[in-house]
Amino acid sequence: MVISELKKQIEQMLLDSGNEDFQFEAREIVREVTGRYSEDKAVTDTEYEKCMQMAGRRVKGEPLQYIFGRWEFYGYDFFVGEEVLIPRPETELLCEKAIEHLKKSGGDFADLCAGSGCIGITVARQTGEKCISVELSEAAFYYLQKNILCNNAEKLITAVKGDIFDEEVISAIPDDSLSAILSNPPYVNKRDMENLQAEVRYEPEAALYGGVDGLDYYRRIFVAYDKKLKKGGLFAVEIGEEQGNAVSLLMEETGYKPVIIKDYSGLDRIVMAIK
Repeated sequence: MVISELKKQIEQMLLDSGNEDFQFEAREIVREVTGRYSEDKAVTDTEYEKCMQMAGRRVKGEPLQYIFGRWEFYGYDFFVGEEVLIPRPETELLCEKAIEHLKKSGGDFADLCAGSGCIGITVARQTGEKCISVELSEAAFYYLQKNILCNNAEKLITAVKGDIFDEEVISAIPDDSLSAILSNPPYVNKRDMENLQAEVRYEPEAALYGGVDGLDYYRRIFVAYDKKLKKGGLFAVEIGEEQGNAVSLLMEETGYKPVIIKDYSGLDRIVMAIK
């Protein structure tokens, strides 16, 4: 069997399971296992078996990112597993806004609810600025530390294991010391948690659920960290597509003048403001 035949077989498996991205995902599975994609190249028995195993896991709904154990984000590779949220393309927009700001202002920044570390590591690598990355989950903190090492960001990232609302964590950051505060906190509401796509159910609930209305973290984060941000600093958070107005109002209550940034699909994705 050659690669083109293997790819077609996997495509059919994925298509039969209702996968709309069956062509892309079949290609990625083959590339992940064989390390190449020349359609006329022969496939070994071991490669075939491994591809079929991965395809079978995907048919059952397991996300491709967890099957591979890593995923690309903003050109960097990040290790991921079921204990940590999968880096998503729309989150790159938050990084872009932070990079743009920090390249002009310079200075330290924070990544709150850091998870895999994709936001903090990406922004730090792109700007050369130092980041405090805070993550509560023991399992996610493992991936954060691993990704710091694998992306050569040891001199740029200080990883802190703790609750972002713990007074010890907050007080350890000096007032008026940060040029940017970034966060992609849990923001899925109760209704949406009950109707998650099958593959999203593999992701940790603690990284998704933001309370009954999805706004629990936003109600506290602006007040808790306002004093840590310098005048002229950026406060930017990722949000759910229907949360733009609600999160903006919460930010306004802390004295900010927020703007809502839409993602590449035209959906509300970032609420941000300059102090």
